[in-house]
Amino acid sequence: MPDRETIDAVRDDLAAIDDRIERGTALNCGDRVADLADGELLEDDRTVGETVERLRADYERFRRENDLDEVVVVNVASTEPPVDDPERYDSRDAFEAAVADDDRDLPASALYAYAALAEGHPYANFTPSAGSSLGGLRGLAAAEGVPHMGNDGKTGESLVKAALGPMFAGRNLRVRSWEGHNILGNTDGRVLEDEANKAGKVESKGDILDGILPDVGHNRVRIDYAPSLSDWKTAWDYVHFEGFLGTEMTLQFTWEGSDSALAAPLVLDLVRLLAEADRRGEGGLQTHLASFFKAPVGVDEHGLSRQFDMLDEYVDARVRGGDPPRPPSAE
Repeated sequence: MPDRETIDAVRDDLAAIDDRIERGTALNCGDRVADLADGELLEDDRTVGETVERLRADYERFRRENDLDEVVVVNVASTEPPVDDPERYDSRDAFEAAVADDDRDLPASALYAYAALAEGHPYANFTPSAGSSLGGLRGLAAAEGVPHMGNDGKTGESLVKAALGPMFAGRNLRVRSWEGHNILGNTDGRVLEDEANKAGKVESKGDILDGILPDVGHNRVRIDYAPSLSDWKTAWDYVHFEGFLGTEMTLQFTWEGSDSALAAPLVLDLVRLLAEADRRGEGGLQTHLASFFKAPVGVDEHGLSRQFDMLDEYVDARVRGGDPPRPPSAE
């Protein structure tokens, strides 16, 4: 944990940041988030379109008051329930029509993403919520040349899965069961105690193994709230696998980490990389950032080493002055 000298050095800066926090929207963030909300929300007295305009104005005021050349927007909010019918928003026209028609099914994360992309601000979604992954927002970002990427920061148990999964595949060790049990505290854990909010997180964590080990026999993720853990999280994983001549073996590991300390450096790197992409005119999905995310949009590769290679190849091409490699699925 940071020492007292470090905490004291940033205390005034953190207080100033707290003073700049604006009232926001929690539209379709789930009952648990609504219960935790402090005071009124934007949607209480505004249409969806008016909420978006307020968010755009907030971004611009933040840029102007802090005399910034560029703003990068990162979603680190609590996890929303999954969108029931994301295909409804598959085109830019459909999404913008939904905003104009006061579609109350739109989630807050997509409104923040839309406001950012419409203002030309690079955007990263560090959560499993919809964010900029809806087809209409991907189209908007590609058309306007705004870099963006998501979803769901890969910081703990999922990071280990992405590293270990290819080992089993490469050695032809058939995984029969991979059981993951996660416990965590803080507000994130409290929100994920709600089954609707938990659904999106469980899906993004489970998809990693499905992408690396398509023949995995059983792949289950559990998430439980443990209030006393505060900002710490613990994951216990049990892997049951077969080797030569069907010999059954097991691997178990325990991961304990500080949620914020794991996430903070990734968020800082994402901001730097997205800002650089914007300066270079590289809009749309930034698929070379796949290693940062559990469910990287537009990327089917889940193996961590290969994802690191994608970032290395991008940087190498950039240093050489050529065009960075982009997978065919990138928009």
